[in-house]
Amino acid sequence: MTLLSQLFSRKPRAQSLVAARAIAVIDKVIFEVGVDALVGGTFVLDKKFRLRFVGGSATVGDRVHASVRVDEIAEADLFRQLGYDVPIEATILKSHGAALAHGVVRELGSRSPAFGALPMQR
Repeated sequence: MTLLSQLFSRKPRAQSLVAARAIAVIDKVIFEVGVDALVGGTFVLDKKFRLRFVGGSATVGDRVHASVRVDEIAEADLFRQLGYDVPIEATILKSHGAALAHGVVRELGSRSPAFGALPMQR
């Protein structure tokens, strides 16, 4: 029953659910369009606390709680240091992705009082 309520709920009830979504989005962006597109993009948190990724800059409007450019997050430096000369292990990308997702949630929480008021864990 809990799983169904999470799937069909209108908004996440905890920051950890947004962090899990951030990890999934980061992995997908890396493997579909690359690290450069990830670092050049923006995470947007809408009024229903849904996390979106935009490949460029995004402005905060009336339907958006907060947005954060990936290159403004300190954890994005890990991705800038990755080179293309040597293949990168998936475990390294996963650990860097988790660190970046933590940074995204931290920045969104500091920019949106409504998101910052959500509990960390459900």
